Amino acid sequence: MAVLRYLFVLLVGFIAGVALSAYLLTSGTGDLVIRRTQVVQDVERRLKDAETQRDQLSRQLEDVLARAGRMEAAFNDMEKRFRALQDDLDRKAPETH
Repeated sequence: MAVLRYLFVLLVGFIAGVALSAYLLTSGTGDLVIRRTQVVQDVERRLKDAETQRDQLSRQLEDVLARAGRMEAAFNDMEKRFRALQDDLDRKAPETH
């Protein structure tokens, strides 16, 4: 009789443990336990650092593209002035010979 009670209590404890574990895994309650581990905190920190670095690189890329656009505009302007000077020299050259 005592053995039967012991097995019954063991079975009820096992079922309760499985049910509680399933509840913790499917609900958000188990996340608190997982978030406190050092590995997860380290991964979260590295993820935040990577996102910060990505944002900085994105801003730098935008700055480089803006500078390249300004340099292209300045080069095109300089090319127009050079061509205008060359045309003036070409027009004046026959007069001097």
